[in-house]
Amino acid sequence: MTVLGGWLGAGKTTLLNRMLAHADQRIAVVVNDIGEINIDAALIGADDDEIVELTNGCVCCSIGQSLALTLRELTLRNPAPERIVIEASGVADPAQVAAYGDRRRVPLDAVITLADAATFAHRAGSDPYGPLVRAQVTGADLVVATKLDLLDPAAAAAGLLSIRAVTTAPVVEASADPDWIRHVVLGAHQPADRAGYTPAPPIDGIVTRTWRAGGHCDRAELAAILEHCGLLRAKGTLATADGTLLVHLAGDRVELTPIADRALGTLVLIGSNEAEVSAAVHALDGLVGP
Repeated sequence: MTVLGGWLGAGKTTLLNRMLAHADQRIAVVVNDIGEINIDAALIGADDDEIVELTNGCVCCSIGQSLALTLRELTLRNPAPERIVIEASGVADPAQVAAYGDRRRVPLDAVITLADAATFAHRAGSDPYGPLVRAQVTGADLVVATKLDLLDPAAAAAGLLSIRAVTTAPVVEASADPDWIRHVVLGAHQPADRAGYTPAPPIDGIVTRTWRAGGHCDRAELAAILEHCGLLRAKGTLATADGTLLVHLAGDRVELTPIADRALGTLVLIGSNEAEVSAAVHALDGLVGP
């Protein structure tokens, strides 16, 4: 079993897609975040306890009533997966998620945490989420530094230094190289001593809502809404007059990427309180045209 952790928008789903694309194993993916999974640039609905078969022999599902029951069901499948990857919620402590696993049936290989090098120092030092962001890294067996390609060399070096300063686990740079996926991410790992790790307290007040568009969206207006909405995270696919966009908001960074026309017209919104999410929904409702 491998547990993927990291703060909202750190790149867990991107790494997960690469693992599915390049693994030479049958992988079962368990998502403990929201009931919609971004696989191959499309959102596949996966209700609790539903197992979605993927074309490469892998499967996806979301955690139902119990992670232990989900793991047991997966191990009883024929053929059984060779590896189970749990994508922990961005507001979860992945080391605590790993502790719920069935170590007799499904031994833990590693807790792998992704850390956004551009924002880690700020988030780790800010309340109320700083203790969780630090715990996600200090409780890992391997840390993957992401978003380095968005930084100049000096800022990238500073970002890596800020991550390495709080963990005894190896810190490596993210890569799209298939061999890196197979040998570094999916290879064997030595457990870290997790010096300095303190389990993170529960995060209260996080609100998640799925917003569904009833028509086409204007790209410029969409970008403006997301840049100023104050949400922690938004992701999904939306249709515009010019085609389909893959939408990502993480912190103050908005990415709108054209993709093949497979729009579901759906955004998952994650905010720190109900008022914040409701205001974003109201703004998005006014965005949609026929």
